[in-house]
Amino acid sequence: MVSDLDIYVATSMRSRTDFRSMADFCETVFSDNRLKSLKLRYFDPTLSAAENHEDKGLIECLMVKCAKILIYNAGVRDSYGKDAEAAMTLSLGKPVIFYCDSETKRKIFVEVHPLTRLINFHSGVAVGSIVIDKLPDVVEMVRRIFQNDMEFELKKKADNYFLLSEKLTGSTLRVQSSNMLLRETFWNYYHQVPPYSRG
Repeated sequence: MVSDLDIYVATSMRSRTDFRSMADFCETVFSDNRLKSLKLRYFDPTLSAAENHEDKGLIECLMVKCAKILIYNAGVRDSYGKDAEAAMTLSLGKPVIFYCDSETKRKIFVEVHPLTRLINFHSGVAVGSIVIDKLPDVVEMVRRIFQNDMEFELKKKADNYFLLSEKLTGSTLRVQSSNMLLRETFWNYYHQVPPYSRG
């Protein structure tokens, strides 16, 4: 049934409090009336178990590949695992929602963190994550994505440098650089190299 997965929830949990907080998060998001009718299938990380950490890693990689979107719950501590899962999802060209309920962390994801903007490895298109600091907005964003109800605006950063932003959060999802050398390098590679040889 892994191919039927709609949403992968990425987080890090080390303590009993972390598990309880994550369970509350999933309950709040997925029991909301705005999502109930969509009957979304999601991965609840508090229910994850495997015989060893190698199998757990393989299972989680498969779920990230199969899920349509990923919700990244920043929580109170950083971890390699959830960052890797978010990076994999962005590199597949899928939507990633970063939820961080503190202004400091929100600024890090918007202005500093390198994993919030990557490229789709198959197409070369620059992709960015949706950064949210209010829990109700997480629900609304999930609803918009699955009901094809997203709203965007095109912003001009400089001459021939454009950003496509999501309206609810102002998050940048697509980038067109004005750096001609960078643009030509991308398109020369992606237009000339057969897809099967890109790894």
